[in-house]
Parts: sequence; structure tokens; C-alpha cells
Amino acid sequence: MRRILAVSGSVALLATGALAGAMPAAAVDSFAFEMGRDWTLMPGEGRAELRPDSWYNEADGTLVYALSKKQLNDPAWAAGGVPAGLAVSLESGCKAASTAGVYLCDAHGDISYPEVSATATAAHGTTAYLGLAYAPSGTNVDKAVKEAQTAATYSEDGLHAARTITVKSAEHVAQNTLALNTPTLKAGDSVTQSITVHAVDAGHLSIMFGPSEGQRGWEESEADIRIDSVSRGDNTTCDHTLGSVAYGGEVRCDITPGDVTIDYTLTAGAKMAAWKVDASAVYEVYNWGTHNPETSSHFVIDSPYPVRPHHLLLARGKDGLLRYHHGTGSASQPFRDYEEIVGHGWNIYNQLTKLAPVTVQAGGGGLVGRDTSGVLWHYRTSGDWNTLAGRTKVGAGWNVYNKLAGVTDLTGGDGRADLLARDTSGVLWLYKGTGTNTAPFAVRTRVGGGWGGYNELTGSGDVTGDGRADLLARDTSGVLWLYKGTGTAASPFAARTRVGGGWSAYRSMSSPGDLTDDGRADLVVQDTSGVLWLYRATGSATTPYAARVKVTGAGDTSTISGYNTLL
Repeated sequence: MRRILAVSGSVALLATGALAGAMPAAAVDSFAFEMGRDWTLMPGEGRAELRPDSWYNEADGTLVYALSKKQLNDPAWAAGGVPAGLAVSLESGCKAASTAGVYLCDAHGDISYPEVSATATAAHGTTAYLGLAYAPSGTNVDKAVKEAQTAATYSEDGLHAARTITVKSAEHVAQNTLALNTPTLKAGDSVTQSITVHAVDAGHLSIMFGPSEGQRGWEESEADIRIDSVSRGDNTTCDHTLGSVAYGGEVRCDITPGDVTIDYTLTAGAKMAAWKVDASAVYEVYNWGTHNPETSSHFVIDSPYPVRPHHLLLARGKDGLLRYHHGTGSASQPFRDYEEIVGHGWNIYNQLTKLAPVTVQAGGGGLVGRDTSGVLWHYRTSGDWNTLAGRTKVGAGWNVYNKLAGVTDLTGGDGRADLLARDTSGVLWLYKGTGTNTAPFAVRTRVGGGWGGYNELTGSGDVTGDGRADLLARDTSGVLWLYKGTGTAASPFAARTRVGGGWSAYRSMSSPGDLTDDGRADLVVQDTSGVLWLYRATGSATTPYAARVKVTGAGDTSTISGYNTLL
């Protein structure tokens, strides 16, 4: 066995068979190159980039590419050039020699190369033969041309190589078939899965793993599935990645024609959640294109641990940009180490609140913003990478309120996000969500008076673990109060309970949702110096939050310190 590091350094591969392209002897102290497998093209789609797959030490010379209609063993070069149906294009650094089918390309640090493509009318089976030879600077390029023209007579020594470029029809390639068998994987255990390949053509098989459609993406730390071993048949050479499949883990096999069943063993960590997982396989006959045979199969992780949603922390900066921080579910590192921009121009709103936690899949109740003329606008979540859909007008006259707070579903399990609005006389009003985009709120109902003593109202989600949405309110002396939700629209809150004093140290607060994968709605606050703090929810109404923890590694600190509103 030998270990190979991919060129990108992102994954390690463990070989289970003899891999082609062992480092040539010439590479010990001088330039040498390795070529990948032969190229197969589909008529009218894709191209063959004739560049070496990898090389050792720095090139300083010329790479000679020789293309012929016949095998590369004729010193007379009677069949030079590509056959009908194939076309050659040259990138910068390459030029055609005076001899048909011969191209001279710079190899100084980086390597230039020709490309070959197949026309839409190229016949199935059309084949060109490629020879490569390297001429170091100061040596005879004509000698390297002859070596490239007769490359089939040389061993692959890092300075010479011979390959083919063959056209195959989509109808022919479709005869290669794949069938996956993916039984359930139990957390803390292993399972053997398999794929059966009917290989009409030689090709490269890849099997990759990821969350099934409809689920959020994996955080690298939570996809505790690894590939332990891969079996192989007589006509296969296989390797697999080491470590978690979340890092791009895959099974990879080179297969020659014939029928083969390949077994691979997966192991899941004991705390792996009950994910639905896709195994996706593709058999690459074509080096480039969209018509390679592929298949997928679903399996589940048998686990008592649920897959919990992850959430976004939305924040508006003094620059008017709305950004988000992607939740990870980890208490020690609750957000990824970057922030993303949602959009600009959000300073037009003097009141801005989310209606419910926004998931990393852009689900949730969206946002509302009130502009300076008193018009309220609603932004739905998009369900895609854009986070928010375009705004729709809710209505005018909302400048009678001096505080808006989204409170998730406050009114008893209909799943619709509700909105609280406090008027200038201190009366709190409830706008029950309707679930429609054109009229997102029902007619207001009165919650009660006496709410003017609070300078902060924050919908906290379910803090107390009873499944009902709660509300946080900070008074002007800095005391934070918890209003436990009742689930009824007529009387949505129980009597307040004191959380604690000293909360005037924070200029903004938000409950983005569960940030720590325990099913409880956590709280993020920003102090007057711009630092973010996490208060992890406990599930207790009497002591709803654990001691605060400073949020670090969540992105650019100067950007974060410029936030003026957390949502």
C-alpha cells in the first residue's frame, strides 16, 4: 500500500491496488511528468486537455505533443495529424511545428498544452494517438519531436508518454451500468455496502456521500462517517479517502471492461445523528461532459440523536449592509469563521426584526422592516442561496409604533410567525401571522398596556422547553425579564420573571434559534464595544441562560464591531 496526497492537499487517499503512475526515477532530481488515463470524448461536447496530470520539480524546457491518426511507432510519420471529426486548439505558449500534428509548448514552471475536441458529427470510434516528450532548455528539440512521434516505443519514464483520444457515442457509453446496494448504517457500528458495475468501457468510478435532498449541509465536525476499506476485483484498482466523508470523502476505482462488484465498509461514530445520506456514484468514461453513467441510493443512520436545524445570525451594520453568520451547532464555535453579505441599503429602515429564526437553508418567517415614511415591508425567506426573497409591501401607518419584535409562533401551534408592535403610549399589540405573502398579518389584537418601560423587546423562541414561544424584555434600568408564552392569542404571556440585571451593557440582542444542537433557543448579544456574546439556553424558566461565553472566530472583527442591529 502507499498513501497519496491529492494535489490540492484536501484529502488523503489509501490505495488498495497497484496505482498507475508511480513516481519515475527521473523525478528524483530533475523534471518528470505523469499522464492520467486515455481520453474519451462525446461528439459535440467537452474537450481533452492534454496537459500532464502532475509533475515533479520545475520544468524548464519544451513539451512536444505529437498527434497521429495511427499508433506512434512510425518514424516516417506518415499519419501525422488528427483524424476527421477531431479539432486541435492551442492555448497561449503553444505553437504548431512545421510538421503535421506536432505542437511545441512552453514548459517553464507552468506547462502549456493543446486541447482536442470532437465535432458533433464525429464518428463513434474515431481515435487519435498522442505522444509526449520533454526537451530541457539547451537540448535538441528535433530529437524530442522524433521521440514524441514514436512514443509507443518508449517506456513511461517521466519524459515520454503515449495516450489515445477516442470518440464514443452517448448511446454506446450508456451501456455501462451501475447498481448500488446501501443498507442502513447504525451509529457506533459499521456496514458493508456495494456497487455492481457492468463495464463495457474502461472508466473511473467515484462514490461520494452527502446529506439527502431536503436536509441541510454537514458541518465538518458532525459528519462522523468514514470509509474503512474497499475491496476490489481483478479488473479494478481502488483507493479511498481517510477521515470523515464531510471532507470530500469518496471511494475511487479505475475499472477495465468486465463485470465487477466492489464492496466498501462505512463506520459511523456513536454520536452520529439520524441523517438520511445519499451515496452518489458516477462512472467516468468521458473525461469531460454530462453523459457519464451515474446512479444514487439513499440510506439512513440508525441513531437516537435527531438532526437539528442550524440557524443564521442576521446583523445590519452601520454601513447599511445586511450580513449573516452561519450557525454550526457547536457551543465552542457557534458560527463559521466568515460572514456573508445578504444585501445593501438596509439603513432605510428604522425598525427591523426577523419574524422567526432563519435556518441555514433559508427557511423561517423572514424579516420585516419599517421605512422612515412608516411603511412596513416583508421579506420572505427564499429557501435557496439568496437567503431572502424580494420585499412586499405590508401597509402604511406603522410609524405609530416605536418597537417591533418578531416572536415566532406565539399563538398556539399554527406554525406561522407572529409580530408584536408597541405603540407610543406603551400598549403592546399582536399581529397574528397568516402564512400568506400578500397579507402576512391578521388584524391586530391588544395584548395590554404598560409596556413603555422597556427599551428592548426580543422574541426569544422557546427558552423554557415547553414548546411555546417566549419573549424577553429589558427595562430602562437594565433588568432583563422573561415573559413565558402561553400559546393563546387572547393572553399570550404569563407573568414576567426576572432574568437578571446588568443587561444595559448590551446595545443589541437576538435569539437566532438553537445554536448549540440541544434543541433550545439561545441568545446572542453585542456589548457597547462591539463584542458578541453567547448565552446558552438551559431550558429552565427560573434560570433561562448559562453564563455568557465570548463568541470568537466568527469573521472579521472590525465588520462585526460595526453592527448596530442583531436580528
